[in-house]
Amino acid sequence: MKSCSYYLILSMLFFTTNLLKAQKINEVKPSDKDLMSWFRDARFGMFIHFGASTSEDFLEEGLNKTEKYEASVKNFNPVDFDANEWVRIAKDAGMKYIVFTTKHHDGFCKWDSKLTDWDVMDATPFKRDIVGELAKACKEAGIELGFYYSIADWHHPEYDPSYSNRNGFHFNPNPDADITKYMDYMYGQIKELCENYQPKLFWFDGSAGFRNPNKKRLLGQQEMADLLNSYGAISNSRLGDNDTLEYVNYLSMGDNMTPSGNIGVDFESAQTMNDNWHFKADDNHWKSPATMLEKLIDITGNGGNYLLNVGPDSKGVIPLESQERLKIMGDWLKKNGAAIYGTQASPYPYEFNWGSITQRHQEKTMTLYLNVVDWPKNGVFKLYGLSNKVVQASLLASSQTLSYDSDFNAATGTNIISIKIPKTAPDPFVSVVALQIEGKAKMEQTFLQQLDGTVILDAFRSTIHDNEFVANKPLRPIDQRIFTVLKKDEGIMPTRGMTVGLDEAGQALSWDFRVIKPGRYKVAVVCSVKEEEYLKADGSMRVTLGEQSVENKLIEHERWDNERMATEMKCAVTILGTIKINKVGMHTLTLEVSSDFKDSKPNVISVQLLPVDH
Repeated sequence: MKSCSYYLILSMLFFTTNLLKAQKINEVKPSDKDLMSWFRDARFGMFIHFGASTSEDFLEEGLNKTEKYEASVKNFNPVDFDANEWVRIAKDAGMKYIVFTTKHHDGFCKWDSKLTDWDVMDATPFKRDIVGELAKACKEAGIELGFYYSIADWHHPEYDPSYSNRNGFHFNPNPDADITKYMDYMYGQIKELCENYQPKLFWFDGSAGFRNPNKKRLLGQQEMADLLNSYGAISNSRLGDNDTLEYVNYLSMGDNMTPSGNIGVDFESAQTMNDNWHFKADDNHWKSPATMLEKLIDITGNGGNYLLNVGPDSKGVIPLESQERLKIMGDWLKKNGAAIYGTQASPYPYEFNWGSITQRHQEKTMTLYLNVVDWPKNGVFKLYGLSNKVVQASLLASSQTLSYDSDFNAATGTNIISIKIPKTAPDPFVSVVALQIEGKAKMEQTFLQQLDGTVILDAFRSTIHDNEFVANKPLRPIDQRIFTVLKKDEGIMPTRGMTVGLDEAGQALSWDFRVIKPGRYKVAVVCSVKEEEYLKADGSMRVTLGEQSVENKLIEHERWDNERMATEMKCAVTILGTIKINKVGMHTLTLEVSSDFKDSKPNVISVQLLPVDH
C-alpha cells in the first residue's frame, strides 16, 4: 500500500506543474460578478447527455459492458445531428444556456482532441466535431455554452481503477496506471476545450473515487478553478465534492434534487425529464409540463438554476416528447419570464406549498412575483409576513390591476396582505401576481403557517439537540454546509437528500413557528425512503408542543411522491397522533427519539401539522 507521503509528494509535483500553467494564462483573476452574473440571470438551461451509450449497439445481447462501449463507439454515427436544431429547441424553450457532455465516464470525446484517438473524429465513422458545431450554433444564437466533463475515465490507460466512481470499474485495467499522468491528460483536455471553444461553464462529474483526502489533493481543486476562471469559465462543486464552495463557483445539487428553501449559495439543480439521462427508447416515464414548471419556479424561488436534461437518440434527434414539453415551458416563459430571468431568491427562506416567490430590485421599489400553483378558489390570495407598503398588485401576464388590503394582525404578530384575484386561475400551470412594494422586502424569517392551514417544519432548518455537547458543531444542519455528499461525525447529522438522521433516544430537533389559524392537526413525520423500501418500525418518536405530546412507532401510514428527489425516492409518512392548537402566534415544537432505532437511522425530511378542521 502506498503511504500518505507518497501521495503528498505526487500531489506537490502535480500542483506545481499545473499552477504554473494557470499563472501563465492570466495573472488577473476575474471578479465574482464578471464570472457569475450571466449564470445568476439565466435561471434555466438545457443539459444534453449524448454519446456512445445512446447507440443500438449498446443493447446488443451477449456482450459485456466493455464490448458494448467499444462497439457503440466504433459505430457511432448520428447522421441527423444538427447543432442549430438543438439550439433552436433550447431557445424556443426559454433556456439561456446549454451544458453538453463533452466526455462522459466512458472517456469518449465528442470533439477533435489532440490528446487521444478515442474521440469522434478518429474512432467513429461520423468524423464531425460535435462540440465545435454546437459552440458555433450557440454563439450565433446568443446562448451560453457549458461543458460536462467526467473526471472518471474508464478507457484511459493511466486512470487507476482505484479512483473509479463505479467500484473500481475500468474497461481494461492497467496494473501500472499512473494517476498523475492521467491528471496531466485531464488538465490538457480542459485547456484544449477552453482555448478552442470558449465555454462559460464546466460541469465536472465522476469524482467519487477521490473522496479520500489523500486522493482529493490530486484533483488540484484550487488550481483547476483558477485555470478555468482565467479563461472566463466557472466550475461546479462536483470538482471534488466541494459543497462549501471553498474553491469552485457554484453548488451542483444531487441528481434530480431540489432544496426546500433558500440555502444561501448559488446552486444548480440538474434534472431529467423521465428516468434516464441518456436516451432510452423504453423509458416513457415523462414528467408533465406542469411538474417541470413547478420545479422551475421552486428552484428559482430558492435562488438557483434549473438545468433540464434532454437525451438525443442515436441519430442525434431530441425526442418529440422532450420537444413538446419544452415548447409549453417556452410559451409560459414568453408571458411570465420577468418572474424568472434575472430575479433573486424569495425574501422568505422556507417553502410555500402554494408556489414560490421571486424578486426583482428597482431603484426605489421592488417587485415580488408570487408564482402561484395552487390558485385560491375563493377569489382572495393572502400573503403572510410581508411588512412593506404595497404600491401596486397586478397579474404579470395580462397587466390586469388587482385591488388589495394590508392589515397588521396584533394577535398573530404578523402582517397579512389580501389580494383580490380572479376565481379562475389565469394560467393552467402557474399564474403570477406581480406585487410592487416600497424598499427592500422585509418578511418574516420564522416558519409560517401555510394558506391551507398546514405547518411544514423542514428538518434541514431545525435546531439540533444532541445527547451530548459536540464542540464546534453548528446548531442547525443547514449551517454545516453539507448539501449533497454525506460526512460522518458525532451526533445528529445531515443525511441523503438534505434530510436529517437521528436514531438514539434523547436526540431531538426543534422549531419555532407562527400560527395564523388555530385548530386540530394530525402530526406527521415525513421520512425519505427508496421506492422498494418501507420505513423501519424498530424505534419510536415523540412530538411535544406546549403541554401536549404524541408518541408512536415510526410505522409508515401513507406514501407521498418526493418532488424534490429522483422518482425512486419517496416520502414515507407516519402519523404520530393528533394535537390541538388553541392560540395564534408563536409556538415551539420538538421532535424527539423516544426509543432507539437499531436497524436503520430514519432520514427525516420534515414534521408537518396537517389540519383536521380547516
